[in-house]
Amino acid sequence: MYRLVGANFDQMHMNTNLKWAHEHPDVEVVSVCDERPGTSTGSLGRAVADLGLADDAVFDDLEACLAETEPDIVLGCPRTSEHVEFVERVVDYDVDALAVEKPMAVTLEDADRMLDIVEDELFIVNWPATWDPVLHTVKRLVEEGTVGDIVEVQYYGGNAGAPPDGSWFYDAADGGSMLDYLGYGATFSTWFRDGELPETVTAQRHVPPEMDVDVQSATVCHYDAGLATLQTTWRMLTNPWNVEPQPMKGYEIVGTEGAISTRERDVPVRVTTEERTEGYVVDPGSLPDRYRNLVAYLVHCLDEGEDPEGPSDPEFCRDAHRIVATARESAEAGETLPLAE
Repeated sequence: MYRLVGANFDQMHMNTNLKWAHEHPDVEVVSVCDERPGTSTGSLGRAVADLGLADDAVFDDLEACLAETEPDIVLGCPRTSEHVEFVERVVDYDVDALAVEKPMAVTLEDADRMLDIVEDELFIVNWPATWDPVLHTVKRLVEEGTVGDIVEVQYYGGNAGAPPDGSWFYDAADGGSMLDYLGYGATFSTWFRDGELPETVTAQRHVPPEMDVDVQSATVCHYDAGLATLQTTWRMLTNPWNVEPQPMKGYEIVGTEGAISTRERDVPVRVTTEERTEGYVVDPGSLPDRYRNLVAYLVHCLDEGEDPEGPSDPEFCRDAHRIVATARESAEAGETLPLAE
């Protein structure tokens, strides 16, 4: 059994992560910790109730939590600007594995610091979309050459506004639709492109007068073969995990011999090729058990001694974050910029 701790609930995904841990037969959730409940968008109380934890398994100090419970795995959901500090604190306690929620960091400098800090520990970045069979199906179709070489990717992602109003998502240091969602488009489009990165990035964002952060952004990436457009918004009519809005979130991948879409209502993946111009639907099917969720993947990597791959790999995430970092600089400067190093 792997002993697991869930630490800090700033990111609401922590409750889902702990549910996955609770359901895994080889994992025991030994404690939870929330150091600043006032900034949390997740719920410590709900986690304690759902997991049936005793009072002495609930902490408000990370160091005390790690020292007393001696976990093998730590899942962290602090606000994004505190990821690097969180990782620094955790690695002092001889854990086998740790994960932080997406995005990996606010800045490339913070991402580099995390990569330098982590040595023998298994380190994973959790993008919830990694466990979506649809995106793995897109990746497989591209790798099989179904649509030829990629010449264009379009991404549209977001929600109806970061909940709750007034949360840390609306602080200038951490917030905005660009930092919240552009990482998805940058990371997964880079995954589809087998690691290819753009030469230049041009971005704009809209910050309402009453806010400190953007509610909408558009980023254009220029590659050798063409352009990618990555759009984010907090202005959807509905949250896509409840009711799919219009326009739908998702990806359009255009290749030299066809196209793939995940943005058609009630159709998970549609493919069009030169041989089948009318298009056809691809059933994503189910993923191998290791991709069932974050905890299943962590346990798999620990059991098999494997390094994380693709969007779970922090080094890959750092490379893709170059797009986000450049887009933020471009929007601030109002000009096209070469990809940040």
